[in-house]
This record gives sequence, C-alpha cells and structure tokens, in this order.
Amino acid sequence: MNTNNCMLCHDAACAKACGKLETDRILRSLYFDNADGAAARIPDPVPCVDCDAPCEKACPAGVNIRELVLSLDLSRRSTKNVDYDCLRTDFCGIPMENPFMLSSSAVSATYEMCARAFEAGWGGVAFKTVCLMDIDEASPRYSAIRGRDNRIIGFKNIEQLSDHAFVENIEIFKRLKKDYPDKFLLVSVMGKDEEEWTYLTEMLNSSGADALE
Repeated sequence: MNTNNCMLCHDAACAKACGKLETDRILRSLYFDNADGAAARIPDPVPCVDCDAPCEKACPAGVNIRELVLSLDLSRRSTKNVDYDCLRTDFCGIPMENPFMLSSSAVSATYEMCARAFEAGWGGVAFKTVCLMDIDEASPRYSAIRGRDNRIIGFKNIEQLSDHAFVENIEIFKRLKKDYPDKFLLVSVMGKDEEEWTYLTEMLNSSGADALE
C-alpha cells in the first residue's frame, strides 16, 4: 500500500472533503505500516464502494485514497472484546493508557517517530532533549574504549541533543498533542542557567507537554 506521497497533513483536506471516514487517520496508520489499525477505522458497509472520492480531489499530493481503503482486508479486524483498561496507570498523577514509553533518544526525535509509536499502541514518549543551543552533529557518534593492550573493550555513545530548532520542536509538541491528546508526552529539556530554564519551562508548558524532565 503506497502512501509515500501522503504528507500527513495537519487539519487534512481529505478528511474534510470525505465526512464519512477519518481518512487522515487511516492514511497515517498505513503510512506507519499499521494496516490493522487502518482497517479498524473502516465501518461496514464500506462507504467508499459507491463514492466518487471527493477526498482524492481534495488531496494536494494525489494519493489514491479510495483504492487504498478498498484494498484493506477488513477480516483482519479483531472481533474479540479486549479489555485494555487493566494497563491504565499514571505517571506522577498524569493518566496513561499503558506504562510503555519510548526513551529520550534517537527514536523519539521527530513527529513521525512519535506518531508511529502512538499508532502502534505505545502509551507515551520522552522526546529527545531540547535546548536553545545550536547543535553541530558529531560524526561518527561512537568512540572506542581501549584496554591496556590497546584492544577495544567498549564504546561510548556521543548522542547529542535535538537538532531541531526550539521553535520547530514546540510546533511538533503542539501537533502531537492535537493528533494524540490521550498520549503521554514527556519532554527532556536542558538549559544553561536559571533564566533559560525558566523560559524553556514556560514555553514547553504552553506547548501541551504533559511533563518535563
């Protein structure tokens, strides 16, 4: 299912034009290889069968939305009543649908990474550390630790801070909380002095972040 052209639009035109399906959520699930999640959003009977696809006419990227929806195997939808409430918990008083989170690392550094985790069922993410400094990427990111005979006995990971501009990260957080309001967003943050810490905290709180660390 080719959704490479999908731009994961904010306030997507396809969903507005359709009115019967959450086409943007379906495409997002397919974009992140979650066919089961996409199929779960399709009702029976499928409204696309006799539809002239206004969603495709509205799509700025020309994605074949109707074809993608009709190609889904609806039999893959689970018919079992699974009670996931037993996984509900809280983190410092903040409710979470489950206790599984991505760590603050290279796998939680963009909107797409976090969205993919949420679509897969993760309860939250700790977003890669943000700051106000200019970041110069290191390459390679690993350095060797050598023993007495100069043999390599380990490695140090030179993992750095988020390489996005702070303003860009703020927009990512706002978008994540709009698209996934029930997911837990923990933001790792670093400042150089009290004034900078105060500014970062105020901005991140206004972005919708659930907690800072």
